[in-house]
Amino acid sequence: MEYRPILLTMALLFTTGCASFTSGDTRIPKKDLKRMLSDKEIKPAAELRVTWENFPYKNAIDTIGEGRAQPEAPAPVPVPIKDMAWLQEHAREIFGEAGLYDAQNGTGTITLALTSYGRWTYRELFSSFLVDTGWIFIFPATLRVNHHLAAEFTGPDMRAAAEELVQSRTTFHALLFPLYPFFPPGAKEHSLLKKMLWKSAADVYARIKRGGTPVPAGASGASSPKTN
Repeated sequence: MEYRPILLTMALLFTTGCASFTSGDTRIPKKDLKRMLSDKEIKPAAELRVTWENFPYKNAIDTIGEGRAQPEAPAPVPVPIKDMAWLQEHAREIFGEAGLYDAQNGTGTITLALTSYGRWTYRELFSSFLVDTGWIFIFPATLRVNHHLAAEFTGPDMRAAAEELVQSRTTFHALLFPLYPFFPPGAKEHSLLKKMLWKSAADVYARIKRGGTPVPAGASGASSPKTN
């Protein structure tokens, strides 16, 4: 019996028989967004630092079957270079458009720390989730990915910080095949991260306008304006 066509069909159903949905507060009231975008008095930062700590889905199952009484704590793994570059590019674009970042004329630093829990790739799922969840084509199965974004603005005399936590849920089932073009996991993650960046920018802006937290003398992490 030729199994190759069957395996290819199962792979196609698995990779396209899924849809992603999100939960978490990423909404920005229109009046608040308009106020931020039109504010010409805000003093932007000159430097924007971005980090991304990734605890992948595979870490959660690495120790299954190894017989460890105390499994090692999950360790973060680097995100692909192209993903990190994408995040840095959109962070600069969004915070720049929000008026909080200007590499040439700003002063101060914005630090963005993104932490992802349960992030997965199709390669990992084929060697673990699909094997361990053999009934996936009969009953729906869901994987959850949590994204936590911590943003901090440090100026000459004040700090302002904000945190966002959003969850992405990807449900797998053969009958979800028609929904895949509208809710693909990859595109959903990019859309979600953009919304988180905008929300963190709006929240940091709101805290700056309220005065933020004073920076003790000599403890400022502000950067000097950059010149060409």
